[in-house]
Amino acid sequence: MQLAPEELEERTSENLPHPIIALIPIAAIIICFNVVKLPVETSVTVGIILAVVLMFRRVADVSHWIEVFNKGAADSGTAILNTAIVVGFGGVVEQTEGFTYLINNLQNLSISPLVFVAVTIAICAGVCGSASGGMGVAFAALTDTYKSMGVSLEAVHRIGAIAAGTLDTLPHQGAQITLLGICKLTHKEAYFDIAVTQILIPILTLFIFIPLVSMGL
Repeated sequence: MQLAPEELEERTSENLPHPIIALIPIAAIIICFNVVKLPVETSVTVGIILAVVLMFRRVADVSHWIEVFNKGAADSGTAILNTAIVVGFGGVVEQTEGFTYLINNLQNLSISPLVFVAVTIAICAGVCGSASGGMGVAFAALTDTYKSMGVSLEAVHRIGAIAAGTLDTLPHQGAQITLLGICKLTHKEAYFDIAVTQILIPILTLFIFIPLVSMGL
């Protein structure tokens, strides 16, 4: 799991592109997907093509480009499989009696409506191992409950977006498994830092955000 000697080798910045040039492919993906409304696959393809064009002279020859593409394909395969496994896990969990029991019990919690929104979405995200998956499940199962408690859907969305980014980062989450694989670290080595930045800090943010929403801000 540790980095190889060549990966730890210090590299000079002589052949690195200007930071703005390096950001262009990423910016192109974001713009194509969010502004031009292209499919995500097309947007990523545009970014890849731009990266090849902008960085072409920085790679020695065609054989090195083949190595770059092979490594990219291998890394993407790992990311896709990890994500698919966890999303599949969440899909199976949603169909179990235990998950139905959990949703029914969450509806009986006697707490502040805004705190109820945060707690229910965070728990659903934790069960699914996915922020977006948890939000989707919670919204589908509890939207009527949120409305009956008098919580505006705008507040539900804003609180939910933060709350979903808390317990979704439990050890089984696909994104962090992919991250650890890329960084060649184990959960034992890196999970404490992940938990602080991706669980603790978002939870503290909720303690600030929920009172602000309660005051109408």
